[in-house]
Amino acid sequence: MKRLITCGLIAAAIPALAQQIDMEAMRKWGAADVVRYHVVGVYQGKTYIASDGSGQADVTDRVVLDFTWKLSEMKLVGQATIQNTKTTVTNVSDREPSCLAPVLKGEYEHYDVVGIKEGLAGMLELQVETRYPVVEVVQFCTGSRKAVPAKTKTRPEEFGVVSPVAFAMPLPDSDSLRVSADKKSLVGKKAGWTWTYTPSIPAPK
Repeated sequence: MKRLITCGLIAAAIPALAQQIDMEAMRKWGAADVVRYHVVGVYQGKTYIASDGSGQADVTDRVVLDFTWKLSEMKLVGQATIQNTKTTVTNVSDREPSCLAPVLKGEYEHYDVVGIKEGLAGMLELQVETRYPVVEVVQFCTGSRKAVPAKTKTRPEEFGVVSPVAFAMPLPDSDSLRVSADKKSLVGKKAGWTWTYTPSIPAPK
């Protein structure tokens, strides 16, 4: 009896789920194979700004990625383009707020994408560069200063390509992924970043 009730509940839920699916969006994006993506990432957060992890600041940064993606093969088509924006640093402070603030002797660059290639399991792999300037930090909270050396760190970072079929789906009310108010973009938030994916179907050649 319990199994019959469970099956009945599932069967009753299927029509409700179907009603939530945007059939027009499903037809449009379900038929697409090659999709052009315009992706804008905006970072806002408190971040360490010295190469040894000392000193912190409120940091904002922005990057724009444009690429063409073949959905059926989960592969890049042609070359991707990258637009990096200069990092903005404000409210520099010591990790202990009562201590004297560090002094930056150059520009901190939080997130520069220097390369894009296909990664594993349908992901992209970004080569991301963070550049730390020389930073003078105070010793023993109010003592003399010492210089933390400049350093450039480059790392690979997996980057997911969100399928445009998500436009048609009943997404949960979550910042992890939602449809924009104008229904032209998919927006996800994670670890201080807001990523806005705007897909389009290229005109046939």
